[in-house]
Amino acid sequence: MSLIRQLWIAIAVVTLLAFSGSLVLSTLSARQYLEEQLRLKNVDNATSLALSMSQLPKDPVTIDLLLAAQFDAGHYQYIRVTSPDGKVVASRESSASAPQAPAWFMALAPIEVSEGTAQVQDGWRQFGTLSLKSHSGFAYRSLWHGTLELLLWFATGATLCGILGTALLKRLLAPLQSVVEHAKAIGERRFITTPESSTTEFRTVVAAMNQLSLRVGSMLAEESARLEALRVQTQHDAVTGVLNRSHFLNIVDEALESENAPAGGLLAMIRMPELADLNREIGRDTVDAILQNLASALAAFGGTHQGWAVGRLNGSDFALLAPDTRPGDELPLRLAEAVNLAVGEHMRGAGLQMSIGLASYRRGDTLSQLLSHADLALSKAIAQGKSPVLEAVNAVLHPVTDLAGWRDRLGAALDAKRLTLRTFPVKDNRGELLHREAPVRLRLERDGEWLCAGEFMNWAARAGLLERIDLMVLEVALENMRKHSEPLCINVSSESMCNAASLARFQALLAAEPALCARLWIDLPEAAAYNHVGAFRTFCTELKRLGCKIGLEHVGQYVGRIGDLSDVGLDYLKIARSITRGVADNSGNQAFLRGLATIAHAMGMRVIAEGVGSESEARMLISLGMDGVTGPGID
Repeated sequence: MSLIRQLWIAIAVVTLLAFSGSLVLSTLSARQYLEEQLRLKNVDNATSLALSMSQLPKDPVTIDLLLAAQFDAGHYQYIRVTSPDGKVVASRESSASAPQAPAWFMALAPIEVSEGTAQVQDGWRQFGTLSLKSHSGFAYRSLWHGTLELLLWFATGATLCGILGTALLKRLLAPLQSVVEHAKAIGERRFITTPESSTTEFRTVVAAMNQLSLRVGSMLAEESARLEALRVQTQHDAVTGVLNRSHFLNIVDEALESENAPAGGLLAMIRMPELADLNREIGRDTVDAILQNLASALAAFGGTHQGWAVGRLNGSDFALLAPDTRPGDELPLRLAEAVNLAVGEHMRGAGLQMSIGLASYRRGDTLSQLLSHADLALSKAIAQGKSPVLEAVNAVLHPVTDLAGWRDRLGAALDAKRLTLRTFPVKDNRGELLHREAPVRLRLERDGEWLCAGEFMNWAARAGLLERIDLMVLEVALENMRKHSEPLCINVSSESMCNAASLARFQALLAAEPALCARLWIDLPEAAAYNHVGAFRTFCTELKRLGCKIGLEHVGQYVGRIGDLSDVGLDYLKIARSITRGVADNSGNQAFLRGLATIAHAMGMRVIAEGVGSESEARMLISLGMDGVTGPGID
């Protein structure tokens, strides 16, 4: 029951008690007063009339006229003159109807009126006794009207007290809503802070909850920092800071197999020759500095592109993965220029030359095949004494290479609604269906093949069509959910997340289907949560209010900042395939995943492993704290 309702009940009870007490006291007092006044009136009137009659002749006509005149002048129940022997000489009695007061009221507050008597003299002889009694009905009416006025005043006072009390209570309890929201947020594992209230009691509560949130936030920050240190130790080369061989090859393998990755790209291998001789000639520390310069140059070269990765394969070999890059691009020449600027002077001073070999790939190639072609290109570069050398083995999947051509074909496909969703199961740690992941498929031609997201999404982004695709994906997902009862998970791009118009259209579609919102899961890119913080929080707040579940996909690069999400209320994290792949043979990734699961659970989020290749791998991941698994090995 709300405090305002309790206030009204309290006011009603207090008013009722006060009215009851006042009614009893005022009624008794008024009744006593009326009785006393009627008694005095009866005595005075009887005395006055008896005196008048004593001075006048005592014939029946005169006596009757006097009684009639007195009776008509006041409100009497009766006036009588009786002889000394008890006979009625003259009388007048009222035939008035019942007074204007309820019978139950008259029964509760009876008015006892004593009659007035006086002796009528005829000279020195007693003529008779005059007795009269005023009518009590008018007294009852006066008492009843007084009671009603008292009730009206009490009701008016109670109403005013209630209205003023409600307004005052609302003002006093205004900070309570923020306290309630704060408590709900903590219950949902969203550790936010709110301004302290001016009310002492609320200020104490808010201060305690803020202190709890700050402590949890501090704990999460510390755990995130330890987790980030573990990630760097596990996934990065200790000398150069770029990815180590194991993690880099996992990323390459994911680029070759993932449907969300671009359809093709290039893999460059860079070799620093005669590393052992250099260590002997100029010292290990100097060589390490040269290697660090080279790694920094490669990281800066690839850091400007989303999805590119740099790794160190062994002591002298580095590699650069450049998805969505074609053999005809200027990448080889620009890469050679960046490498020469970084370490060319050192190499020329030692009479050596950096060698670069590149191999093109497309989705579906095997990792061993790609590495063989890249190694072959590197061998040719070393043998020919020139760099870079490109070993172009595979043709590009789709020959359209210009932006205008892709824009036209994608626009035509969307106009014709040649877009569908292909579903894959995501199962929880008990083997039950958590939801179905639904990546998008699009067909450029009416009878053409269905393309997965990696084959057209980059071109759609360049053509400015991502928001339109995401909106159509949502429409198709809702249509599928109307036909099937299983929860569905869709991907939403960061472009749509940051677009206010797209968010408004999402809200309109979802608000019209409230029953489906609880079964809709939405994956957002991990980078979107940190690169577009304001838009990310707005998107989560608005769609979670409708009942949707929202999480991040391909998580792994920004885990050191996961504590920043403690006040967002995300529902789940999907861990990138590059981390979960081959986890049984990677103790470092096992410790990393176990720590990540612990932090995520403390924040109220589920942790789902992507790219799981087998049931044994799924069991291993679940033992590390994963709440769900998905991938080619899950059916």
